[in-house]
Amino acid sequence: MEELRRHFRESLRADPIGAYRQWFRAQEELRERGERTSACALADDLWELLPELAFGPAEERARFFHNAAVFYGSPGPAADLERARRAFAVALEHFTAEADPGWRSRALHNLATALANLGERAEELEESIALFREALGWRNAEREIARGVTLHHMGLALRRLAELDPASGRGHLEASATALREAAGIRERNGLAEGRLASERQLRLTLDRLAEENRKAGRDAEIETR
Repeated sequence: MEELRRHFRESLRADPIGAYRQWFRAQEELRERGERTSACALADDLWELLPELAFGPAEERARFFHNAAVFYGSPGPAADLERARRAFAVALEHFTAEADPGWRSRALHNLATALANLGERAEELEESIALFREALGWRNAEREIARGVTLHHMGLALRRLAELDPASGRGHLEASATALREAAGIRERNGLAEGRLASERQLRLTLDRLAEENRKAGRDAEIETR
């Protein structure tokens, strides 16, 4: 393991972009083998190296930080929401709405997904949904496929928010169903059969949860009238 860490420290300093592809593949292999300690060690090394890595154009650096942020913001042994936030901040500082709205929308979507996956508080899920909505400003009807992806993930985030904010659970579940219906419709129109099935499957889960909430509300109302 020490030899592998030494290899990546040297290669990342010499060629960050090329080495990151190898580093990411190594992380996938470690995760598949269940080698949590090794995966975390490599993730720690990358984080320590980030400030000193040399890049060419500023856009190159922003994309690298974006990709690193996606890694840290994804479920896995080295997941770290705080690191993901800080790396996404570098990308979002560069990808402004005026200069590169497409890349900014991508970064917003991926930060929102990280918060939805790793957040543990209702406030974090609310932030996630606000970021998804901001991303949808660019991912509009003219960019339907990207819009469908964001709506799908927003639907999942809304359903999770219903768990963390039960007082408003029914409203969150209704919003989740609306987002997933639109995602499924977009994917059907664009011939994306696998994506459509995924959105429809998630929609059924949301509707099941909503039906249970409605049954519960009905039972509570009946008790109150006795």
